[in-house]
Amino acid sequence: MLRTNHMWCRSRKGMSTVLGTLIFIGILFSAVVPMFLVMQQADIILDQEKLEIRRVDDERSRELMDFYSYPVNDEDMIELSVSSRFELPIRIVHLWINNTRQDVDFEIPPMKQDMVLGQYDVPIRAGVPKEFKVKVTTDRGNVYESKTGDIIHDGSGWTNPELQVIVFVGSQGSSWWNQWGNYKAKLTRTATGYSCEQIKSWTFGACMFQFDPSGTPPDPTLTNSGPGEYYLEVYRKSFWGGSWTPIRQMYVTITWPSGSPIVEVYI
Repeated sequence: MLRTNHMWCRSRKGMSTVLGTLIFIGILFSAVVPMFLVMQQADIILDQEKLEIRRVDDERSRELMDFYSYPVNDEDMIELSVSSRFELPIRIVHLWINNTRQDVDFEIPPMKQDMVLGQYDVPIRAGVPKEFKVKVTTDRGNVYESKTGDIIHDGSGWTNPELQVIVFVGSQGSSWWNQWGNYKAKLTRTATGYSCEQIKSWTFGACMFQFDPSGTPPDPTLTNSGPGEYYLEVYRKSFWGGSWTPIRQMYVTITWPSGSPIVEVYI
């Protein structure tokens, strides 16, 4: 009888040990597993935030837009326009005229060209010359200064800026030999037939031609030709010789003062 009781006590003690172990394991899992899940979730959130930061930085670096400001004839106002060269929408949130900031909200659709943002008053006093520096800020933090440069009022009226036609020629093929060649751009004023041309050797990257229709000699210029319609011809010739081959022929128009004094062409 005593031996039976002794065995029963030992069995009960063993069951208590097992039960205590199970309870300890349960408490351990109830504490560790949630902590592990929380840490794992925190790692996921951190990775998501890193990806979001990289995305924002990438979009900021790739965002590209041409911003123009020009005066409104016989008015104390300037007009703003933009041309997007970015595959995503661009939101303009601030407008700066000299040191004065205005909060604005313009959304520029992807690759939208010649979008007019509106007209804005500027402080002008008769007989007092003044310059206006205009720029905008996007919600990605990029700042774009007006590509027309400073707008100048001499106290009696707006002064005319330099008129320009700028031609950018990129690679004309994927093969290595397309990275080499001679390029010629010719610009003709359609109203007068006056023309000028430039020839450049291009080895790699982008080739730029710049014409100044309002400038003075030396060539190449379109002296005093002024705003209006021009005919642009761009040709390519191999370094090894041969004849000039046309790669683009098109009309371009300088619309100043109702538009930008600068026309940019990308080929």
